[in-house]
Amino acid sequence: MIALRSRERHHLWCSGAVAVVGIVLAALIGPRGPFGGFWAPAPEVPQAHGALLAGFMGESLVENVAFGMGLAVLVVGRRWFIECTAGPGLARAAWLATVWLLASWMPHAALHLHIGLRPASLLIVEWVFHGGAIVATLVLLWAVLAPRSRNAA
Repeated sequence: MIALRSRERHHLWCSGAVAVVGIVLAALIGPRGPFGGFWAPAPEVPQAHGALLAGFMGESLVENVAFGMGLAVLVVGRRWFIECTAGPGLARAAWLATVWLLASWMPHAALHLHIGLRPASLLIVEWVFHGGAIVATLVLLWAVLAPRSRNAA
């Protein structure tokens, strides 16, 4: 039992470490980060000031945390999904769906800033990210609600 607790603690520590690295990475490569030139904000994007700027910064922080958590799930979370779902295929589907649901928000927001007000490009971003989130949610529900055999329960 002590070894199991030690393993769980180590796994939690690794997850937290990967999440922190992911949060820092998201802040560095985000559109306003020092290495975010790839998706720098479009010139026509209005600049926020005051309370709006604080609100957008807070929202960006939440997206960066979600990105870090998604990275942690990607790197160290697969085993948990294998243990908690009805089979390896469902585990893989749930694992990847969870990664998408957490990690996709930072690049989604970054592309909104980068694309600016070009409707044809925005439509693609909306379909990929919002459609992807809907599909990932359905996949996650399918994996979690799939009946488990009595031996696995």
